[in-house]
Amino acid sequence: MASNKKHRLIFELSKSERESRLKSALNEVIQLTVDMEKPFVYRNNLCIQPNFFIHQYPNGKKFLISQNQEDSKESVLRELA
Repeated sequence: MASNKKHRLIFELSKSERESRLKSALNEVIQLTVDMEKPFVYRNNLCIQPNFFIHQYPNGKKFLISQNQEDSKESVLRELA
């Protein structure tokens, strides 16, 4: 049976409601990423070129990688952990 509960748009929520929903969605995606053994990809001060990224795997290994902008191929520049 369908619920008649009206769904509010994200910008209609209070700051705390918005924060709670976004944290919940983020935690769900993080868990899916871990379950699939995919790396977290982010940038930090080691990423001195626009195509440098950090790949951090669930097993704790971290790599500084370079991504070719033409074909998206990745090259490991350095193992960090």
